[in-house]
Amino acid sequence: MIENTKLTALVASRICHDMVEPMSAMIQGLEMIKGGDGKVDPDALSLLDHGVAKAWAKLEFFRFALAGALAEGDSTLEEGREVAHKLYSVLKPELKWSAPNIAMPRPAVRVIVNLLLIANECLPRGGTVELTGETGEVRVTAAGPRAKLRDTTAAALRGDAGELSGHTIQPTLTSLLARQGGVALSARDSEDAVVLIAR
Repeated sequence: MIENTKLTALVASRICHDMVEPMSAMIQGLEMIKGGDGKVDPDALSLLDHGVAKAWAKLEFFRFALAGALAEGDSTLEEGREVAHKLYSVLKPELKWSAPNIAMPRPAVRVIVNLLLIANECLPRGGTVELTGETGEVRVTAAGPRAKLRDTTAAALRGDAGELSGHTIQPTLTSLLARQGGVALSARDSEDAVVLIAR
């Protein structure tokens, strides 16, 4: 069993890691405005806009995917759609939501939203992440150049993370959420595509 203090520290580390890039963009944009002799540089405004949008999308995602306040009860897959689309609006891959509005427990919705973040990390050069499914099974397919599921991520999803780190904490939490919600996870890795399956 993972110690709560270690788990909390690693989750905080992961969130901080994901927030560094958008915060850096905002700081750089502000510095450009301060040094602009009263003239507003369009590039500065673009950096600020991008940084704020990315920070807000990631915070909303983590609040939904990891926070415990809304963890229980019945829901539908559609509950995760808005937060997923907002997150993907600031990521490289394109998100295609092709699944019907399947009824499921809220913990299962959170598992699937977490799988969408894992799918993004399988696409270092961008591509397409598509969500498909039917009652009893949802598939997240990440397709693009050099699509690859890291061995450590695959192990973490199986519940065999080994030594936890900032890179494995999110798939480890996804695996824990899946077990708590009665969801079985599996993955298929082929050339230029990774398929994550939740049953």
